[in-house]
Amino acid sequence: MKIVVDAMGGDFPLQHPIAGAVMSLRQSNRRFEIILTGNSTQIQSELQQQGASSLPIKIVDAPDVIEMHESPAAAVKSKPNSSMMLGLRLCKEGKADAFVSAGSTGAQMAGSLFTLGRVPGVQRPTIGAYFPSPKGVTMVFDVGASIDCKPEHYVQFAEMGSIYLKYTKGIASPKVGLLNIGEEDTKGTETVKEAHQALRVAHQKGKINFIGNVEGRDVLKGDAEVIVCDGFVGNCLLKFGESVPSFLKAQAKLYAEESLLNKLLIGIALNPLKTMLKGMDYERYGGVPLLGVNGVSIICHGKSTPTAIMNAIFRAEEMVEREVNAHIAEILKSA
Repeated sequence: MKIVVDAMGGDFPLQHPIAGAVMSLRQSNRRFEIILTGNSTQIQSELQQQGASSLPIKIVDAPDVIEMHESPAAAVKSKPNSSMMLGLRLCKEGKADAFVSAGSTGAQMAGSLFTLGRVPGVQRPTIGAYFPSPKGVTMVFDVGASIDCKPEHYVQFAEMGSIYLKYTKGIASPKVGLLNIGEEDTKGTETVKEAHQALRVAHQKGKINFIGNVEGRDVLKGDAEVIVCDGFVGNCLLKFGESVPSFLKAQAKLYAEESLLNKLLIGIALNPLKTMLKGMDYERYGGVPLLGVNGVSIICHGKSTPTAIMNAIFRAEEMVEREVNAHIAEILKSA
């Protein structure tokens, strides 16, 4: 298996992507090959610094880089030889099996669609996000790939999300909830109400295990393993969730500064607190796939650490080995 890593992507180009790639090979006992795209001279220098010259790593020189501030559509078209676009093209040409990047999310979504195309039957690709729960894992789809959705898009998000969790987490029939402002099927916008009915029909046909509406307070309960919403709502939810650990840390610091006793109490509680918040750490999952594109494209957080990049590479390997795209195509071929 060959996995491409965008060496120039993210807030820490070269260092973090390359360190993550090296860690993945060492921890996996070199069970796959890594292809790094980017400035070959800089990549080679970084590999030497990390003592990774003997690892199964190839370099594909890419003269351009898509910057975070660039318009995704314009950058994809104007920089065909960027580290991101070259990596995706290697997958399209069958020279690699998966692509991992911490670069511009918008550019990666646009580039993946442009280069890889859609899985047959998919109307809108979707990107999900992991949320912790006492019952295991919950994923919310969509969290930014599709802002303005139609009822049928919600159904496909539910189908693709269910397939992903079935074949990567072993959940035979993931429970699906529709994120709404109330449990009643009469609640929400007209589109959301229509989506509720469409999801219920899909449930009756045996395509998904739809349990009805869920509210924002239900996301962390774990009653539904898959929660669907449009990308606008999902992205707001994701960004709020990402702010919780840093908020709690800031509150703990303020509390500790009030007195020596408080500082001691915080010191005692620090390790348990870190353990409790571990489920909200993006490093644990590393990255998430853009489901619905005809290939494996793993999107990472721009601030990804080497550990996060390593785990994203493992997600890519998982997607390829368990043939998630083939299963998506199978269930959507009659759509």
